[in-house]
Amino acid sequence: MKSFFLPLAILFFLLPSFCAYAGNTSAQKRITVVIDPGHGGKDPGAIGTVLKLKEKDVNLSVALELGRLLYAEPGFKVVFTRKTDVFIPLDERAQKANKEKADLFISIHANASPNKSAYGAETFVVGSSSKENMATAMRENASILYEENYKARYGGFDPNKSESYIMFDMMQSSFLTQSIDLAQRVQKKIVSSCGRADRSVKQAGFLVLRQTNMPSILVELGYLTNAKEEKYLKKESSRKAMAKAIFQAVLDYRNNCDSKTALSEPLEPSPVKPETQPQPASEVKVDTLKRDTAVTQSVPNVEKAQEVKTNVPEKQDSVYYRVQFCSSKVKLAPNAREFKSCVPAYEYFENNVYKYMYGKATTFSAAVELQKKVRSEFKDAFVVVMKGNKKLPPSEASRYLK
Repeated sequence: MKSFFLPLAILFFLLPSFCAYAGNTSAQKRITVVIDPGHGGKDPGAIGTVLKLKEKDVNLSVALELGRLLYAEPGFKVVFTRKTDVFIPLDERAQKANKEKADLFISIHANASPNKSAYGAETFVVGSSSKENMATAMRENASILYEENYKARYGGFDPNKSESYIMFDMMQSSFLTQSIDLAQRVQKKIVSSCGRADRSVKQAGFLVLRQTNMPSILVELGYLTNAKEEKYLKKESSRKAMAKAIFQAVLDYRNNCDSKTALSEPLEPSPVKPETQPQPASEVKVDTLKRDTAVTQSVPNVEKAQEVKTNVPEKQDSVYYRVQFCSSKVKLAPNAREFKSCVPAYEYFENNVYKYMYGKATTFSAAVELQKKVRSEFKDAFVVVMKGNKKLPPSEASRYLK
């Protein structure tokens, strides 16, 4: 979680982790990559100004080629959020990735701008937005306007109102460090292999990335509103080249992971664009636990830990703050040694994931101070707002995060 939050970053990993098996894919489970071609069906996305090229078609073409390359590579399982020209709600895309227990989520898009000279490729991870990046997020998030009851579905989120994005200042992706690492590899490959102008790796409030429980990125291939780039993206050879660049970046990411990295140190990102520079991930063991293997394999004393009652009922209408610092697919003891000084931890079960929080503050200023304390050990910790024993969704929590 950079800035304040992911769910924009608690690096929660569950074993066998992506990194843990990456070094020997022939002997381990396959890496599941969910590929998300943005827009589709009644939602065309951006439309080119000269050739009238539709973003949804560019996205699908690149995504299918990327899937073909990964499918042919040993050790990968490929899942698409769509393989045809159909409309898929944003939240369903993330839900599909979570249901598949994916290891990576890659959303493919093309950009647009009122400035017809804007050009270049850029890769995003979820997080708070600069003014420029927010415009891109607003355009991509506008897909929800094609959905019925989108306000209820997204907790009152309005993609066209800047205040809706306050939550992204407080919440980061649970896998921010890994997402940045993958994004930087993708960006570098696209620039070097395809000769694209480098608009760098950035953060912005993309709804499609917000609820994914794995490293997730959104790639903007280029600007359809730029006549030269629209012509480039129209070519099948160009789309294949960009798909190959993303494919090679995924291989680099996988090959850079090993079992030592998975259980000792999180991947350290190199610098992101200055105005959206995230907090670096701390050297936290608990945040690098990964998928499907019991945590007790790496924490042999968990079962002997003293039981601590942390979920004491709160007054139903009381509003207060906690600091979330870890997530896990498996249940942990409230005083697990990986939690360091953040014990007892308060457990919250949400979306089939155990969330672990520390402390309690009755004012936002006190919550910020508490977060500073927790971040001395868990750099990706972020503030959450509680009401009674329930965590408020971002749409409701934003009013208290000021």
